[in-house]
Amino acid sequence: MPVVSESALKNILLLTYWYPPGVGAAAERMASFAAYLPEHGWNVHVLCADRGTRNAEDRDEDSTSILRVSDPMAKEGPIFADYDPRLPGTPAWKHFLKRFVFPDRFVRWRKAAEQAASMLLARTQFDVILATFPPASTIQLAIALHEQSGAPLVLDFRDRWIGPGGYEPTSRRVLDKHRALEREAVRKAAAVIAVSKNMADAIAEENGIEPERVHVVPNGYEPIADWDGAPLDAKDGVSGVDRSDLSIAHVGTVIPRNRPDLFFQALSTLKDDARLRGLRFRFVGNLSCDYVRSIGLDSLVETTGLVDRDTARREMRDADALLLLVGDYVGKWGHNAKLFEYVQAGRPILCLEESAGSNDGKLLKQFVGERCFFARLDDADGLANAIRQLKTYLAERPNAAIELRAEFRAYSRREVAVILSQIIDKIC
Repeated sequence: MPVVSESALKNILLLTYWYPPGVGAAAERMASFAAYLPEHGWNVHVLCADRGTRNAEDRDEDSTSILRVSDPMAKEGPIFADYDPRLPGTPAWKHFLKRFVFPDRFVRWRKAAEQAASMLLARTQFDVILATFPPASTIQLAIALHEQSGAPLVLDFRDRWIGPGGYEPTSRRVLDKHRALEREAVRKAAAVIAVSKNMADAIAEENGIEPERVHVVPNGYEPIADWDGAPLDAKDGVSGVDRSDLSIAHVGTVIPRNRPDLFFQALSTLKDDARLRGLRFRFVGNLSCDYVRSIGLDSLVETTGLVDRDTARREMRDADALLLLVGDYVGKWGHNAKLFEYVQAGRPILCLEESAGSNDGKLLKQFVGERCFFARLDDADGLANAIRQLKTYLAERPNAAIELRAEFRAYSRREVAVILSQIIDKIC
């Protein structure tokens, strides 16, 4: 770990709505930046939303300065609702009101955060401001603070601005406003980062900027030894294809853009198929058990509801195999964050893609191709054949050793922070 003198530290302000103890990929990505940038000479300050945890300025375990600003419009209840397509969508009146609230419901938080940040800027000179998208209100905040302070602006795109991960306006007028805000932000930024090469190329082309101004900083992972202080051992006790309690676990949030609907349709076709006898799919997360029962799959699918992180990781280790669903949107523009934990868990992986050749599929083939089994999400026979191959693998290699290749280790969050630090060092 590099040693940096206190006097050599530069100041970076991270703007993010989501931050721990909030959960999700956004919170974890920004927390990892805050954790590892100090190793490269950066004194980190975070401005984020307060979701009822702490109201005052505080310091986290890594001595990062955190300013939490309350969101007057924060929604009550769990961040991730149960996945149940039967539930009604957004009411028409809410769609109508969205036309008059731009860019999103976080606008009041953005105004409060701008006031809080003004006091922060008055006592700290920042060398760079980094803001992550979505939501768009965070980007509006970043533009305002960039103009107020003169500090170079770096934009972090975790999703496309227009699309399932960002905004899907039904009004042409609102769509044009979103595109204009994105273009303004990208053109004012000293650098833009994206989570994949496809996304980086699209951002440069659509906003008319030089491709070399857009960099790839992928999502990463924490080494498995950091989960509980001990390395993972190979799994014991898988006896073969006739085991009656073979369990394939999907651990994490079920989201529509990964097309779980296609998986359940294929599974419905196979629910009486002998090739699936003795098999259970265990969903650890937000899949509604009532929905599973309503589509007649409760004999094949079980659910746990939301669990804490430690429980989720135990579920990964205890499963005979792990299930990864990859919709076209995720497969083209990024990858599932859970992929890295799946790889480290050492279990075989059943990867079901909406279209072959997804980013997730490519990474799995690169990292652990020998224990990955693929099929299309909508292909029932392909799913059955992949399960047959999986069972054969388990029978032949019940205690397979876990090997993490060097190219996988390049995605550790400490290594990813090296890439980010090099980018922001150049613009400062």
